[in-house]
Amino acid sequence: MSMTTSAADVVPQLGLQARFRRFRDKTLIAVGPNAMELSDSAAFILACVDGERSVAGIGALLAEEYGIDVDEAVTDALDLIGQLAECKVLDLPSA
Repeated sequence: MSMTTSAADVVPQLGLQARFRRFRDKTLIAVGPNAMELSDSAAFILACVDGERSVAGIGALLAEEYGIDVDEAVTDALDLIGQLAECKVLDLPSA
């Protein structure tokens, strides 16, 4: 997913088949037989996905949490959300 104004306005939602949990201070996410461990920042982004916040809103929260530039945070959030959508962890409405 490329960085565009419309992409930053997308509101991601947790995929219906996705399952995630905290285990031994790690965030694990699974879709079907595939599972992956998320970094702390990726877990933070996933926790911000509530079906109401846009990618830009999630990026702003990420910037505040980690003390980084908002544009950089939105780009990072957009990249991760795009990857999670490809893995069917997140659903993205058509822009």
